[in-house]
Amino acid sequence: MVIIMAENIESNPFVDVSVFLFFEDISDKQGVEGFTNYMVGQAESLAKSVPEEEYRTWDDFANAVINGESVLSSFEHIGQISKFGFVTKVCPFSKAIREYIKRIGNFNPVHMEATDHYNHTIQPSAAHSACMMHQTYRKEVAKRIKIDGKPLQYAQIAAKAYTGKIALPPESWKKVLLEKAGITETQGFMEMRENSCLYLLYVED
Repeated sequence: MVIIMAENIESNPFVDVSVFLFFEDISDKQGVEGFTNYMVGQAESLAKSVPEEEYRTWDDFANAVINGESVLSSFEHIGQISKFGFVTKVCPFSKAIREYIKRIGNFNPVHMEATDHYNHTIQPSAAHSACMMHQTYRKEVAKRIKIDGKPLQYAQIAAKAYTGKIALPPESWKKVLLEKAGITETQGFMEMRENSCLYLLYVED
C-alpha cells in the first residue's frame, strides 16, 4: 500500500506551529534568557553539523551561494546585490510565522521580549525571535567556509519582521557596514522593500 502525504513535512502546519509553541514553553520554564539561549544554541549546533567548505576565489563562492550550492544557502534563497552585499528575499521562517498567526493568533509577547533581550545582550540586529536562530546560523556557518584560505566574515545590516518592522544597527555601525557592502543607504532602504534580510559577506584583505 502506498501512502501519499498531503504535504511535505517541511510545510506541515502542525510542525510549523509546534516549534514556536515549544520555544514559548521553554520561556515559561526558563524565562526570556532561557528562550534566547536555547534558540541561539540550536542554531550553533545545526551550523556545526554542516560540512566545511573551501573555495578558490570569491566568485566561486558567490556563485555557489546564489545557486543554492553552499551550506550558507541551505535554508534560503540568497541574492547578490554587490560584491559583498547579499539579500534573502523570503525569510525561511515566514511560512511558519503565517501558520502560527492563522491558527493561534497574535504572537505571544515573549517572542518580542526575547528579541529585545538578544538585541541588548548579543547584537542589535533581530526583528523577530526567528532572527535570533537565523542570524546565529549564518554567523556560525560562515566560520566553516574559507575562500582562498581566508575565513568568511558575516555581518547583518538589516532584518524585516512579518509586521514590516525593520531592525537596523546603530548609525555608527550602519555607515561602516553599508560602505563595506558597497551600497548607499538609499539602495539599502530600497532592497529592504523587496527582501527580508540584508547582510554583508566578505573576507579580510
